[in-house]
Amino acid sequence: MDISAIAKKGSPKSEMIYHEDPLALHIGTLPDHAYFIPFAKGQDAFAERRCSQRFELLNGEWYFAYYDSIIDMPDDLTDMRDSESIFVPSNLQLCGYDKPQYTNLNYPIPYDPPFVPDDIPVGVYGRDYDYTPDGLRRILCFEGVDSCLYLYVNGVFAGYSQVSHHTSEFDITELLHEGQNRLTVAVLKWCDGTYLEDQDKFRLSGIFRDVYVLSRPEKSLRDFRITAVPDSTFTKGELRVSVEGTSAILRLYDGEKLICRGDASEDKPFECEVEDVRLWSAESPYLYRLEIETDSELIGEKVGFRKVEIVDGVFKLNGKHIKLFGVNRHDSYPDTGYYADREKMLHDLTLMKRSNINAVRTSHYPNAPEFYAMCDELGLYVIDEADLETHGCVCVYNDLKWSAENAYNGIALIAKDPLFREAILDRERLLVSRDVNRPSVVIWSFGNESGYGENLREAAKLIKSLDSSRPVHYESTYKLDETPDDVLDMVSEMYTSPEDIQKFLEREDEKRPFILCEYSHAMGNGPGDLEEYHELFMKSDRLMGGLVWEWADHGVILGYTADGKPKYGYGGDSGEKHDDGNFCMDALCYPDRTPHTGLAEVKQVYRPVRVTRISADRFAVNNLLRFIDAGEYLTCNWEITYDGGKAAAGSFDFSAEPMGSAEVTIPEAARNFERDAYIRFIFTAKNGYSVFADGDEVGFDQIKVFTAERKAVINEGKAPDITETPLKFEITAGDIRYVFNRRTAQFDGIFKGGKNLLAKPMEYNFFRAPIDNDTMKNDWYAAHLNDYKLKVYETSISAENSCAIIRVKQSFGWSIHQPFAKMTAEYRIGNHGELDIGCDAEFSNKVTFLPRFGLRLFVDKDFDSVEYYGYGEYESYADKHQASYVGNFSAKIADMHEDYIRPQENGSHWGCTRMSVTNGSDTLVFSNPDGFSFSASEYTQEELAEKRHNFELVKCEHNVICADFDMAGVGSAACGPQLAEKYRLSLPKISGSIKIVPN
Repeated sequence: MDISAIAKKGSPKSEMIYHEDPLALHIGTLPDHAYFIPFAKGQDAFAERRCSQRFELLNGEWYFAYYDSIIDMPDDLTDMRDSESIFVPSNLQLCGYDKPQYTNLNYPIPYDPPFVPDDIPVGVYGRDYDYTPDGLRRILCFEGVDSCLYLYVNGVFAGYSQVSHHTSEFDITELLHEGQNRLTVAVLKWCDGTYLEDQDKFRLSGIFRDVYVLSRPEKSLRDFRITAVPDSTFTKGELRVSVEGTSAILRLYDGEKLICRGDASEDKPFECEVEDVRLWSAESPYLYRLEIETDSELIGEKVGFRKVEIVDGVFKLNGKHIKLFGVNRHDSYPDTGYYADREKMLHDLTLMKRSNINAVRTSHYPNAPEFYAMCDELGLYVIDEADLETHGCVCVYNDLKWSAENAYNGIALIAKDPLFREAILDRERLLVSRDVNRPSVVIWSFGNESGYGENLREAAKLIKSLDSSRPVHYESTYKLDETPDDVLDMVSEMYTSPEDIQKFLEREDEKRPFILCEYSHAMGNGPGDLEEYHELFMKSDRLMGGLVWEWADHGVILGYTADGKPKYGYGGDSGEKHDDGNFCMDALCYPDRTPHTGLAEVKQVYRPVRVTRISADRFAVNNLLRFIDAGEYLTCNWEITYDGGKAAAGSFDFSAEPMGSAEVTIPEAARNFERDAYIRFIFTAKNGYSVFADGDEVGFDQIKVFTAERKAVINEGKAPDITETPLKFEITAGDIRYVFNRRTAQFDGIFKGGKNLLAKPMEYNFFRAPIDNDTMKNDWYAAHLNDYKLKVYETSISAENSCAIIRVKQSFGWSIHQPFAKMTAEYRIGNHGELDIGCDAEFSNKVTFLPRFGLRLFVDKDFDSVEYYGYGEYESYADKHQASYVGNFSAKIADMHEDYIRPQENGSHWGCTRMSVTNGSDTLVFSNPDGFSFSASEYTQEELAEKRHNFELVKCEHNVICADFDMAGVGSAACGPQLAEKYRLSLPKISGSIKIVPN
């Protein structure tokens, strides 16, 4: 709808004519330039920007009026006498207006470019600004507004701008008068730019980043470009600074030492050479200080000397091949939405570094400008991504059945549409112009999941023309025509299986390096494939590494529990028209940045050193760092342990050159032990390594050094007493009595001293509460693994070899189909009361993926403590146990629940040989020398499977013990390859065994 047609002529509303015009992107804005904050002379130009006398932050309470439709907004929208208030920056959907919507790829509006719905929700913001003329220009800056803004100063239209995650600057000086002035900003939820901002996230709007005014002289520095690279020998630094707008004096400092000084003008750049230059890298993020002085301003810039290049298909920094061990990060916080203040950003980045992460992709838009300076300081490689995604086109292009051949190619609709060419190029220009001086930015990414066509090819060419010092990345090369992708400097894919990556390396027609811009989807209980990918990355220099999807769960706060914990909501919890459920809960951290166990897994897989065994007592400490000697910053403590104790311990210092190794000898590791023994090397920080405090653990390696000979246990003496009736077997050994129900083929009771240690009959267990990666879960319900019915064909009992032996033939199934499993089982009860269980099962063709195979027991609540020998202390699975190690652990059952926002299987411990659960006086001990998994929980798997949110869970009246002969891995199939065969349970035939001893 033409807004000017329904607005009074000459009214502020009548000026709102640009938001459906793809060629009207920025009206009244200043030219784009590199980000910087000027300071007054005499100030410390390297202080935080809020300290600058030329910087006025306008964050805080603003007048606010919300309208469900722009049509209902008054003509004089600048008259805000009866307005409410809102805090800026924020998202209005988190402040009680409109409602959040989570959608992954589907557009939130009809696809009708460049038009958007007539009833556009709009928020009108206003505040007063005091102005005293002082000869300085007033530049009003918005660092982020979704989706577009109309600006008015004292009721006069000052400009329009879109591109949500871009800084828009307006010189408002001529519209100001001395004293109090009124700033009014109308923010529309949708505009034609909405078609280019279809990122996987909660759809929120408003002024969501900082707003401030800069005071600048009439003749000021408009822009400058820093080039700081090492020479061919990587021993000297070459600095070049070009300036626009005015001349300047430049001074380069190494710490407090002035090492270079000179002048620069628009005709003559500043150049200098730095001897014995210290290079910047994520491992050693050394920064020089550049001071730029004009007639009335000081500007401080941190400078990192580094060279990024691709040589013979290998991605290099400062002449060395590097790997990107990274994450994707959205701006998403449960309390502030898209707004990330300095403290939040610093917390994120510090936690990344403490997790051995060295790279971050700004998915899928540029972050706040200060984010990059923090990456410079802390040492993170940044893939800087433009604010561009048109994922919804794939749904637009296809019919409702997606029947077209190469259906996903439709994602390229906008990529080839001339209507959007200038808008796409604008977003690339904004990306590069703002962040070009940041050493942490090592790769430009010109968007995400937008298909490929001539618009995107031109985008790559534009970026290369603006900055040739960094390679260009783009992943989504689905296309509707034959546009060549030769302008891309690397091949980027998402969630490619290790097998397909290996096939890529074998291609003769492709010589570019390969990167997984997204992999190891960390949704819910996962990811489970990190180590396998890491091993592959290290095998070829052409593999650049990968970035885990993603950093933090997206959640909105629905309320609080009685004990004050937030209730996090996801898609569908706000009554959206359409949503994508909990697909936004897909990360390594919870919304409040509490780490998932998956982040511990990342930290361990990305550890900077790894130990391998050379011989019985000799080990190699392998340094995976590219630029520093690991021994300068890490100390190693070691310990040799077995079930029940520690055999030896010690420590050593070492020296390992970059990508080199050190050999150490530990004579104790060659000893013979009575039990299986492991040596664990624990590396801790020293000398200020990265962001770790000295003494913090950085990573570890554990290696088995001795396997004890297994001795057969011979049962001697009188067999337990047996009582047989048509419906029961009772077996008594001392004060232990077993009651076996012949009708159900289950143990109804394990009695010790007359007390039943079981609260319910012991049962076989084939089901787990589906994790987000269990994409086959509907098959489990169809086969009724979760609520099977028993058929008992035969039970018998006999006394043999001092044991009572129960033999059973049975099946498990439901109606409609044949039984999903048939089983033969044998239960051997020794004369000391021990129970040995062995079973063989064969599954029907209705079960192609079995989540678990084992036993489930219910015990009274006073059985509240477990002790185990196996992988701990984190939850662990066949493919997710890198952060855990084999050892002795104990825990309260109440503390063993991992509280995923969408409840699911959690808290299992893999690779155990022994576990006991106790109430302090009575104990059940489970063991298997070949290993088993267990979990101990206050919740049933049925409860976990049924509830949508963790705050809805109701504890079971008993504690639940699952002793699994085998448990499938977790993988990352929610958005990745299917679980590898080696981490699945073998089908159709499978066996299991375990020993249970009541004490």
